Amino acid sequence: MIKQAPYLLLFLFAVQVNAQHARLYANVSGYLQSDFETRSFFEVGSGIEVKVHRFFKPEIGVSYFFGSLEDFTKVDGQGNVQSLRTSNANALNFNLTPKISLFSREVNSGDGFIQILPRFNISKIEANRYYTVVNQSNPANSVTTKEKVVEWQKSFGIGVGVDIVLSDKNYDSVSLNVYYNGVNLGKAVTDVNHSSAKLDTNTLGFGVSYYLGFEKKKN
Repeated sequence: MIKQAPYLLLFLFAVQVNAQHARLYANVSGYLQSDFETRSFFEVGSGIEVKVHRFFKPEIGVSYFFGSLEDFTKVDGQGNVQSLRTSNANALNFNLTPKISLFSREVNSGDGFIQILPRFNISKIEANRYYTVVNQSNPANSVTTKEKVVEWQKSFGIGVGVDIVLSDKNYDSVSLNVYYNGVNLGKAVTDVNHSSAKLDTNTLGFGVSYYLGFEKKKN
């Protein structure tokens, strides 16, 4: 994190200088992964976009990934539950996106443009495992143990989508994007479950972002 500090400070300086060209945003995304409940995991986040040029609008943001894996239950020959394993994963993610905008007019409500979203991530990933050995004679006395694995990770992901202008009075917009996720929760999950089968969350997802912009100048 220390090595990235000068780049963060440089970006924050650019934000201050170009405050009149800045927009806040919030986003939510879902990613496909069959080992998770509902066969997916999710991300919510927010940040700021700075318009350096109409074709170049870098973003800096923070987001949170989360998801619970399918439960694993061990039963005996009579169908009695002997043990139960549940696990989940989450990540606090800091990202820098040097966003490229194509065919951007940004004049009238309904105008849209294509955007390319390369994203550099620094993530603190946490995986938790709860393992319960069931007491067959007295289930209330079953014993549950917890394990946790925490790791830091650098990664790269990319997205592509369309941003649609919502108003003639300000620069509010909504973007619909497809992502290839770079944040891999799988290594921590694999380690905490002591599993030989590797889990990978570098997968495709879909996201929606809302940008809150400043008022347009009147002609």
